Amino acid sequence: MKVTRLFLLIPFQFLLSNLNAQVIKGTIKNNITNEAAPAVSIHVKNSSEGTYSDDRGRFQLTVKKKLPVVLIFSSLGFETKEVEVQSTTTPLDVILNPNSILGQEVVVSASRVVQKKLSSPVTIEQLSSKDISNSPQLNYMDMIQGLKGVDVTVSSIGFTSISTRGFNTSGNTNFTQIVDGMDNQAPGLNFPLGSAISLTQLDVDNIEVLSGASSALYGSRGLNGTMVMTGKDPFKYQGLSVLVTQGVNHVKSSGSYDPVSASPYYDWAIRYATKINEKLAFKINSQYTQANDWVATDSTNKNGPGNRFTDPNYNGVNYYGGATNADINPFLEGALAGDPSLAPLIEPLLAKPNYVTRTGYPEYGYLDNKAKLFKANAELRYKISPKLEAIMSGTYGTGNIVYTNDTRYQLKSFKVGQYKAELKSDNWFVRAYTTTENSGRTIIAGPTAQYINEAWKTSYDGATGGWYPEYTSALLASLAGGASLNDAHLAARAFADQGRTQLGTPQFNELKEKISNTPISEGGTLFLDRSKLYNAEAQYNFTDAVKFMSVIAGVNWRLYSLNSKNTLFPDKDKPINVKEYSAYVQLAKKLAQDQLTLSTSFRYDKNTLFSSPKVTSRASAVYEPVKDNFIRFSYQNAYSFPSNIQALQNTLNGYNSYSSGGSSLLLNDNYHFNEYPPYTLESVSAYQQSGDASVLKKFEYNDIKPQSVNAFELGYAALIGKRVMFDVLGYFSTWKNFIGYANVANTPGTSDVTAFKDHSTYVQYNIAFNGGQTVNTYGYAASVSVDLTHNFLAKVNYFSDNIKNKNNSQINNFNTPHYHINMEFGNSGFGKKQEWSFGTTLRYKPGYFYVVSGGLAEGRVPSSAVIDAQVSYKLIKARSGIRLGATNITNKYYSTGVANPNIGAVYYITYAYNIL
Repeated sequence: MKVTRLFLLIPFQFLLSNLNAQVIKGTIKNNITNEAAPAVSIHVKNSSEGTYSDDRGRFQLTVKKKLPVVLIFSSLGFETKEVEVQSTTTPLDVILNPNSILGQEVVVSASRVVQKKLSSPVTIEQLSSKDISNSPQLNYMDMIQGLKGVDVTVSSIGFTSISTRGFNTSGNTNFTQIVDGMDNQAPGLNFPLGSAISLTQLDVDNIEVLSGASSALYGSRGLNGTMVMTGKDPFKYQGLSVLVTQGVNHVKSSGSYDPVSASPYYDWAIRYATKINEKLAFKINSQYTQANDWVATDSTNKNGPGNRFTDPNYNGVNYYGGATNADINPFLEGALAGDPSLAPLIEPLLAKPNYVTRTGYPEYGYLDNKAKLFKANAELRYKISPKLEAIMSGTYGTGNIVYTNDTRYQLKSFKVGQYKAELKSDNWFVRAYTTTENSGRTIIAGPTAQYINEAWKTSYDGATGGWYPEYTSALLASLAGGASLNDAHLAARAFADQGRTQLGTPQFNELKEKISNTPISEGGTLFLDRSKLYNAEAQYNFTDAVKFMSVIAGVNWRLYSLNSKNTLFPDKDKPINVKEYSAYVQLAKKLAQDQLTLSTSFRYDKNTLFSSPKVTSRASAVYEPVKDNFIRFSYQNAYSFPSNIQALQNTLNGYNSYSSGGSSLLLNDNYHFNEYPPYTLESVSAYQQSGDASVLKKFEYNDIKPQSVNAFELGYAALIGKRVMFDVLGYFSTWKNFIGYANVANTPGTSDVTAFKDHSTYVQYNIAFNGGQTVNTYGYAASVSVDLTHNFLAKVNYFSDNIKNKNNSQINNFNTPHYHINMEFGNSGFGKKQEWSFGTTLRYKPGYFYVVSGGLAEGRVPSSAVIDAQVSYKLIKARSGIRLGATNITNKYYSTGVANPNIGAVYYITYAYNIL
């Protein structure tokens, strides 16, 4: 009977609680424009109850406290307002006054806690959704180029690699990109996937870029910086948003070569989010980009000073197939033995080697330049309680883009997915996610072209002759006819190339499809990367329990399941599993009446590929001598276990040429370096030219091991009169066991060095290894932002990165000019109702030397001054906007690295609906 009464009381108590609850409704508007103010935080003073305004500025909040209550309305860009609510009979009309956001920005990534950007203990740059909405760039990855301390390499539309502190290359494995708590790296290749699977344009809430070492907080491979991206919370950002951009690129420019005609550019994005009730919300996003890609057209000869009309051994940077070369002297000697009367022609030629390359194919017409990128995301959030939230999300990306490394790679129909489950509270989170990768039908430009040449006509064959014997016969015939040596070589090439498969023909396409769709392990050039990453982590903030200081601790477990079917890794029999374990703790304490903040972090990491664990640390001090003036000093000891690529890669990058990891197990078991020693490729080339074996230099190698850096930074940031914000800094870093790359060769099956005379008898490798000496990097930077009132804002930044004591035998990827200058000037709203806005940016870089990792190319990148601009008009009643703009508005083509494409202008018009 007592139990029955108890159950009867439950609904009665529930009814009483609802009777006591008060439902407050209202609308929030901008005082200047009278527009609805979305995503405004509304919470009850001295309570955890709260909500957000929707995309039309409306809100509805259920409060359990008796009236009157005080509501606090706050949003970045508006003055905070308190409103006392006496009654719920009439909806509230709340008017917020716009306010300067300069110096008010908050960040999370610098210390894993919310703090003002000004008071951050390390250098950090930031982009908000408001920054993105007023930018003239087409996407946020382009915007990042203008941040202080940031370098980028643009391989193609859709593939931008980011780094800081000078180490700049495509696919930087020492830069970490984190999206909504998930490491955005490709599981097998270990470098961030850029925009391929990151947030869609409409779903970016905040982007934070930490310059330099950050592994004490974010783990291995954070040596060159970390970018933390946060998507929009569907509880906060609601409604339907649409962004449609139509443009044109490849507009002809005088003095710039572009083989592609003027072409359309499309970029469409849509986002829908809704709060079903106070506990449940979801969002869906998608974005599709399509354009004719920029084309790499560098014709620089990698084998010497000549060009394809003057050097028989020509191998152009972006001409593929020319890596196959041979000394034709054996064929000349054979001709002389068969006909001694040719001695006057042949004997002068035999005085030195006569290297000749096969004819290469230019990139345009060979690689498909139709860039396509599609990504989609869905997220469901459920509030178990006001302080505990469950999150489920899935992200998928696919498309066709081009990436630069040891050659150019066309990623065709690649597929990447990330899937997450998370429980998140105010003080802790538990998160698990997985990343799946499918390399699709990726075309490796260099070796595929070499195989096409061999499939059409073998280089030499004792039974049928071959391309080189035909070339030699035609050369002698031309010389006998009185032609000059140069003209004879041109005639010989034309003769040997008779009937050669031409770009775009059915025969060429058939050969290309057959070779590029046959796995490397079966004699083709297709790699089958189906690697996966599994990650679980947890963090707890003990600050509420430990009153005298802030304490944050966390653990992380990760599994890489490397599965390439022996085409990228030595995983012929089964996938290779690599595990990582880590734990970290961060301590912070405020002193001197909260003017001084001291913090330190420690992290323990273990990787199963290496016997010894690593312990790293960070210590920092931030002092505020005067309000809004902060002096910061930090020391960071960071490390990087060699990535899976740096340790275990075994990838074909040309005919008899491989990109290789530095594990001695791989080098000895696969390449037999312990039996047939490697020599530096530079000394092999010298031997080929001189015939003197004494110039050959052995390459000394050891098992690759982790690299580390000790970095010191001193900075000063201040906000003056709420109108001027500046930041200056200097840093110095010392690197040990620095991982770079070297080009070497050996002769499997023989230790006879004369085998190096014949290209077909030796194998080349681009190998990751640790440099012996200490390497130092240093630099400085300054930035100034000025609020000019009436929504005008001007920014300028300057930074410089330098390296010394570098190992000249290594390719170190320190590809940066001596300085950068970036400028911005814009207005986020002018006119009677602030319906007009504009934005302009300038990025200037002087010329600099650039070396492509993998030995693809090296050379000087010309200076560039890139101007982007846009002007926008808001249709306030339609909640829409129209933007007219251009990137690289002067259309003076520029490049971010050798072997990468030259980038021209994109002129565009954009329609935006319901965008903040």
